Amino acid sequence: MKQWVLREKVPDDVAAGLGDMPEMAKSILYHRGVKTRVEAEKFLNPKYGDNVDDPLLILNMEKAALRIVAAIKNNERIIIFGDYDADGICSSVIFYDFFKKIGFENFHVHIPDRYLEGYGLSLKAVDEFCKQGAKLIITLDCGVTNVKEVEHANKLGLEVIIIDHHIVPESPPKAYAVVDLKQDEETYPTKFLSGAGIAFKTICAVIKIGKFNVIPGWEKWLLDVVAIATVADMVPLLEENRTLVYYGLKVLKKTQRPGLISLCRRLKLSPANITEDDLSFTIAPRLNVAGRMDHATVSFNLLTTQSEQEANWIGERLETMNGDRKEAVDKIIKMIDSEIGKTRPEVIIKGDASWSPGVLGLTANRTLEKYNCPVFLWGKGGDNIKGSCRSNGAINLVNFMKSLPAGLMDDVGGHALSAGYSLAENKTDKLKEEIIKLYAVFPKKEIDSVVDIEKEASIDDVGVAFFSTIEAFQPFGVDNPKPIFSFKNLVIHGVKKFGNGGIHLQLDFKKSPATGNKIVSAIGFFMSNQPEIIGLKPGQTIDLAASIEKSNFRAKPEIRLRIVDVKIKR
Repeated sequence: MKQWVLREKVPDDVAAGLGDMPEMAKSILYHRGVKTRVEAEKFLNPKYGDNVDDPLLILNMEKAALRIVAAIKNNERIIIFGDYDADGICSSVIFYDFFKKIGFENFHVHIPDRYLEGYGLSLKAVDEFCKQGAKLIITLDCGVTNVKEVEHANKLGLEVIIIDHHIVPESPPKAYAVVDLKQDEETYPTKFLSGAGIAFKTICAVIKIGKFNVIPGWEKWLLDVVAIATVADMVPLLEENRTLVYYGLKVLKKTQRPGLISLCRRLKLSPANITEDDLSFTIAPRLNVAGRMDHATVSFNLLTTQSEQEANWIGERLETMNGDRKEAVDKIIKMIDSEIGKTRPEVIIKGDASWSPGVLGLTANRTLEKYNCPVFLWGKGGDNIKGSCRSNGAINLVNFMKSLPAGLMDDVGGHALSAGYSLAENKTDKLKEEIIKLYAVFPKKEIDSVVDIEKEASIDDVGVAFFSTIEAFQPFGVDNPKPIFSFKNLVIHGVKKFGNGGIHLQLDFKKSPATGNKIVSAIGFFMSNQPEIIGLKPGQTIDLAASIEKSNFRAKPEIRLRIVDVKIKR
């Protein structure tokens, strides 16, 4: 049972310092660490020039940029090696667009096959690049764990620049330059840029140093893919990230990419009204699905094609893949649910050789949402077992997996709450045994089951005026969550299940006669089968915790609620 806690009142001195603005706005700002009018202005109206720092402040950036400039000037063969998720794809698009803009053609973009090549550089790929006459490899959103592959490249006379944002190992690769904000010596103000964010900063540095014939400010057109990647990779939407996404959404509203225009049309999204939710729940999943169900170059081609006909063809192909992906995830979820039954596990370890590793990250997310405990899933990809894991915050996944017996896993990488691993097929039983054994003694953080309530509200409050105050705090995301409001003693007017077999929930409520008996809907994605919600019916009285949002689904603007928690009145 989640505990709802009303946020503390803003101290009088802070309220005075924030000046003349609505009390609710002051509260939202205060609980994001904003305490002065100057800080509030910077948060609510970020200015690009003031909030985006000099890329040359990043450790090793100048060295990396100088090498890239030299390679361009000397017409050396460059390999752009990007990861196969939305962040890696968008990172590759950033370099591709820049090279095309300046007329540099002696490069090749390589995004590995998730199943045949796996994550990061491989020895085989390095050999192939050498045969192609490459002189410089630039890894994007990967590479920081590829010690032996970089060493092999060095022996072959290839130089490697690593542009990554994942956790740096104690003994990183001996690359020509490592650009990663998670290095111990890093002093750059923002610590959590996405891979595409760092790729963008690199191009900014290259433009600054190389003095190419590029119109000043042209690089801002790249912010559309920076925004997609930043939201998709769930990095904190504060500081520079907030500014990059804030302006990236503005670029998306004017996008000139035939692929994005076609995709938005197919998904019935209006570019003029696009939001961070559209990126997170609609666009990014379509970009990610190619790497999961086919090959990530499909999505790369969508973002780089100049042909409307090709864009339409790719969009249709991605939508078909997305349908197949949903079916695969639902099938695995049903298998997990049937095995778990009514128990409440402390940690979930499940796998099957028939499960596609490409959908395990999504499946782990869904499983985590339902059972609220760490999840380790595995399937077979190529000759090895590949897995995805998610944490509810109780454990740091990377630290946890590195504490397992040496030799159990072949490879580990990722972040504290979202990571991946691989191991030999004959070690899956041992994997479950060792995870259970370690989890019993591993230090855990207490999970906060508190819902922070911004204020108590009435269903009659829900409308354009109420939303306009909240809208000023967009884009929402990690560390800048949507404010949550409590609505007491609501009588359910209607209950509806929708989407892919009824996995989503819609509750309808009626406003008072004084406000015209209008219907307000509350949406709960993947909530229809939650035990505490499954029996809801019209006429029941509930307390509702929800955020407020504007939906433009099918070009029909609607102010609605997004369900966070429900308490049934007995």
